[in-house]
Amino acid sequence: MESAGRDHQAAIEAAKQRIPSVQQLFAGWPATRPHMPNLAHAEADLYETSSFADHRLVLYTGVSRWPGLTVGWALFGAARNVQPGHTSLPHALQEALADPEAVRALQFLAADHKETDEAASETLSNPRTVLTLVDLASTAYADQPRQALRVEVGTELYACHSGPVPFGTTVADVICIGSPIWIAGL
Repeated sequence: MESAGRDHQAAIEAAKQRIPSVQQLFAGWPATRPHMPNLAHAEADLYETSSFADHRLVLYTGVSRWPGLTVGWALFGAARNVQPGHTSLPHALQEALADPEAVRALQFLAADHKETDEAASETLSNPRTVLTLVDLASTAYADQPRQALRVEVGTELYACHSGPVPFGTTVADVICIGSPIWIAGL
């Protein structure tokens, strides 16, 4: 078991050498918008929200802070190793899911397959869909009653939304919408 943990950490370290950090990716922000989709890694304070009707889907919301840049995270992904929750989604989240294009994007992200990744990216080219998912993530983040977990996350980013955007009690410079590749405790 200990060997598997070392192998997993080694795989993460190798991946971090191949993909940029979020600070690198957004180095020219707001003057320069990074190309999407893109890969990135960062440290973040994340919460997990499950309880979606599709138990493959999990939402991770959180914040990363650096001098001059605060990133809000809306990471939707397949719940391969995550048990579904037992609480219902807050009413505001259910309202956000009334947008059929947002639901369509989430269905693609939940499937976790190369073809659906491409379809999710296409769906998230619609600014209204991005705004709906930003609102969904902001509501989920504000609704969390407990301390966020400090983690390291590697993610595929499908879209980013310019701030300033209220995100819980934080104001984010940019909200990144993506799907996690890995989440590892620090």
